[in-house]
Amino acid sequence: MPADLYLNIYNALFESHLSYGISVWGVSIKDQSNDKLFIVQKRCIRILFGDFDAYLNKQSTCARVRPFKQQKLGTKYYEKEHTKPIFSRLKILTVQGLFKYHCVAEIFKIVQSRIPYPLYEAIAMSQRDTSNVIILPAKSNSFLYVAAHLWNSVHKRILSEKGMSTSVNLVKLKLRSILLESQCTGDAYQWNPQNFQIPHHSHSLQQHPLIKEECQDIITVI
Repeated sequence: MPADLYLNIYNALFESHLSYGISVWGVSIKDQSNDKLFIVQKRCIRILFGDFDAYLNKQSTCARVRPFKQQKLGTKYYEKEHTKPIFSRLKILTVQGLFKYHCVAEIFKIVQSRIPYPLYEAIAMSQRDTSNVIILPAKSNSFLYVAAHLWNSVHKRILSEKGMSTSVNLVKLKLRSILLESQCTGDAYQWNPQNFQIPHHSHSLQQHPLIKEECQDIITVI
């Protein structure tokens, strides 16, 4: 199968299942690199997009055919390939990022379209003009509290001058770009807790090299 189809396979067979209903059950995901679901996601990423030649090189030789003094395998042999560069190169969201992406996108659609109405009625918007802030309900692990908290932390960066009339696609594009930018911060190979958070301040989208193409799409839409 052509390698350029692997990303389609990932989206169709893995991410689609991973993100199903994630805005409800995703509250159990830890913003850490040792989260069990994130470990499964990294394993899938290595299988589909990892360095296949290096993997074959490891498995294709035995001690009898390796050069002298290389028969004993060192720690490097057992090291797993770093996945952070792969996520960055292919612009794939971590499971933590997917949870935040779907929470923010869904609460925006609920407020904008007022559907489903029972959920819309449960959301209390600030009465201040053009603030677009959601008044937080009682603290809990519910979708309404978590999504409202995430919305308040990022809405100013994803809405256009039109406010809540901004198109859903534009909101999703900007939100995805912010999450991808957060994933790329810090060490190029090691994951850190900041990679799983929505940053308080993000750099200019046009200046971020890893999401340049996507930003061009955003600028075109604007």
